[in-house]
Amino acid sequence: MALGTDGFTGGNGGDLTVDIPLVWGSQINDYFRYKLKLAAFFIDRSEELVEGGAAIYTPNLSALSTSNKVVNAQITLSSPLYTNVTLNVSTWREASFVIEDREAAQVKKSYYIQKKIAEGGAWEVAQDLEDAIAALFTGITTNVVGLGTANMADSSILAGISVLETLGVEVYGGDTAFIFHPNTFYRQIGSVDKLSLWQNTKSEEPREKAPTPMLYGIPVIVSPSVPVGAGAVGDNGARINLLAHKDTFHWARLSMPVKAKMGMVGEEGVRVQQSYVHEYLGDLVTIDLCYGVVENRDDSAVKMRSHSVAVGL
Repeated sequence: MALGTDGFTGGNGGDLTVDIPLVWGSQINDYFRYKLKLAAFFIDRSEELVEGGAAIYTPNLSALSTSNKVVNAQITLSSPLYTNVTLNVSTWREASFVIEDREAAQVKKSYYIQKKIAEGGAWEVAQDLEDAIAALFTGITTNVVGLGTANMADSSILAGISVLETLGVEVYGGDTAFIFHPNTFYRQIGSVDKLSLWQNTKSEEPREKAPTPMLYGIPVIVSPSVPVGAGAVGDNGARINLLAHKDTFHWARLSMPVKAKMGMVGEEGVRVQQSYVHEYLGDLVTIDLCYGVVENRDDSAVKMRSHSVAVGL
């Protein structure tokens, strides 16, 4: 027999709407964050500021000149003028929020909302340091290969290795790495048959070694922070990848005192503090980092320009 048309209805506005609960799940969709890598690779001078200080000075030594020794004549003295690199530590970034008592009581306890927000804030502050290091890439001027209008070519990769070895920079040994944007490494280099096909490499090297890929036996760091150049001839609109020794850039952070709950988190030393603020009737959380970055040695890196995305792919 056919059903009637007067049964209970559900859904929005239906007869049973008030009896159908909307259930909040036990999980939170936190936003995705990529791993920060540049600060971990380049030289961290923070320990030198533990006892205080706002800047670190690094002397630049230069080679003595050689001369012919003439019999019965005095030697020729050499006195090159030494300079220094100054690492100023003065950039102070912070992110803060308050969750008042009423809202803290209302939020579902399984969400650990304060912890999740604090973790995100710590990453964002550390990301400021990562981007500051990446912004220095465009300042490399001594050694440059590649074109911003073309994909990264095998010839540019080999040229970069050749340049550093000619200058005496130790390319092999773990202190030098390629630093590529994902578009450059996966879309451009990954499309070079010589570097990706098994019959040529017997290992599919650029992909097989993930998450620590290698290229010609040199470690590869893949980071979305690798910048696009602007202004300078040849750099404008180009992706500024690098082959760099870790001494190319230095950075440091201040050892800030911890005066509330929590403390330092992460390799970059981000400070996370929590305190109860009576005026807000809530918990105040502040995440901060005071840091500085500097190009230490221009000639220890090769700027490797490529198309910002990929040509013809």
